[in-house]
Amino acid sequence: MGMEGRKVETDPPDSSPMKRIMTWIGWATALIGLFASLAGGFHWIVTHRAEQAQRKAQMAVAEGQVRQGEYQAAVESYGVILKADPLNAPALDGQVDAAMAWGENFQVLGREGKDAADTAGPLLDQMMAVLDAGLARSKGSRAADVQAHLGWAHWLNWHIAEREYGPAAENDFRAALATDPNNVYANAMLGNWMMQNRKDFAEAAGHFQTAVATGKLRPYVRMMQISGLLDDDHAKGAHAEMMRVANEMRKGNEPLDDGKKHYILSDCCEPPFTHHKELVESLSALPQQDAWQTYLWLDNLQKDGRDEEMQMLMRDFISTALLELSGNRPEALEKYRALQKKLAGRNFALEDSVNEAVARLSKS
Repeated sequence: MGMEGRKVETDPPDSSPMKRIMTWIGWATALIGLFASLAGGFHWIVTHRAEQAQRKAQMAVAEGQVRQGEYQAAVESYGVILKADPLNAPALDGQVDAAMAWGENFQVLGREGKDAADTAGPLLDQMMAVLDAGLARSKGSRAADVQAHLGWAHWLNWHIAEREYGPAAENDFRAALATDPNNVYANAMLGNWMMQNRKDFAEAAGHFQTAVATGKLRPYVRMMQISGLLDDDHAKGAHAEMMRVANEMRKGNEPLDDGKKHYILSDCCEPPFTHHKELVESLSALPQQDAWQTYLWLDNLQKDGRDEEMQMLMRDFISTALLELSGNRPEALEKYRALQKKLAGRNFALEDSVNEAVARLSKS
């Protein structure tokens, strides 16, 4: 057969050494890239875990500062976290909570060469910046909480820093109530603000009743309520409201420090601080037995010697006043006269009140 009719088969030529080398280099490069990617991913995981651990530790520090009452420091600690992670939701919420607690417990002392107003201003700026930002991203009852505290910060900026005037505080309180009418902070803060500024006493007392009815934050509400009542003690109805609140606290086993008890007792029941009209208002605010038990609850200080004897004479006076208010005037007059003899020259303020009672009942 000729060459033209024969199928010629040839073997593929052997790969050249250079081609094999390039192939090996390609594989090596791919492996190196893979290892680098794996190493980079491992490094990212390690770094991410380290950052998470650091953030967790920073959060723990901030939370501890809040528990210890170091509110400004907590606001700043949360700020460090947010600088690295601006969208960290727990840190955002924690910072606002710390700012609100700071406002509730705000205290400032003037430094050397500066008075308290100068010191308070920059601190309140720091607080209000956090609250403003928190309000912008809050809704519902949370927004009402934040706005009420913003109102309180404005009141502090007026009352302590002495650099703000106008309706900003009241506007914030009422805006918070428009969002959440039963908001415990807005009701307590507005009630206290109204009493401090001698506004409508009945409305202020109503806001406190709403706050108490929520059952929330009872010690805080009572603190705001008692301080407001003592600040506005000349308002019509203030003495009756003090006794009503004291009676509620007694029956509910709520704590009230001895200093506050003494102030209420002096305002409501003790000459020369209490005139007859105020005494009648105070003791008539409650059923007779409740009035007597609340008086004893307020008058709980242990006394010795002469002070104890005068305490007993004062109690005799109050029990006789209750007898008079019950309508038993003849027996009350008899007891006033007996007390008059015991008091001769011993306590001029109480003696004057007893003499007035004897004169008053002797005319009838």
